[in-house]
Amino acid sequence: MKTSECITKVISSSSELEDVLNLRKEVFVSEQGVPLSEEIDSLDTLEAIDSGRVIHVMATIGPLLVGAARLILEGSKTNSDNILEFPHIGRVAVIKSMRRKGIGEIIMTKLHFIAKNKHFRGVTLSAQVQVEYFYTQLGYIKRGPVYDDVGIPHQDMDKILKG
Repeated sequence: MKTSECITKVISSSSELEDVLNLRKEVFVSEQGVPLSEEIDSLDTLEAIDSGRVIHVMATIGPLLVGAARLILEGSKTNSDNILEFPHIGRVAVIKSMRRKGIGEIIMTKLHFIAKNKHFRGVTLSAQVQVEYFYTQLGYIKRGPVYDDVGIPHQDMDKILKG
């Protein structure tokens, strides 16, 4: 499988959403021990997608789902310089066999493109400390102290979107 064949798309059906939620359960619940009740929330529904509260994206190589993430629009404001009003990127997940091959960057590039096209000046996220270097390489800057979220150290990070 070649990373160059990776395609990202915005989720628009219940079957795509179900596939993404299964991938997230594999990565976060099975591998990392995050409680299922903490992993799946009210933004993981077609209603949340259809209402414009959140955008979910998926990455595939051929028929294989290799990664996913979401962009939370709820509470964010376009053209704002206030970081707390930036949309929040979350639940960035790549299947184990495809990690460190550029899939995460492809997903993040898609999310940055969506946010920029919606006239957001930046994006924010809560990075697991173990992968904060990944986000730093994409231009994210740390904000505030490290904190615990579901038993995993996290760091808030922000990125200003250029042009």
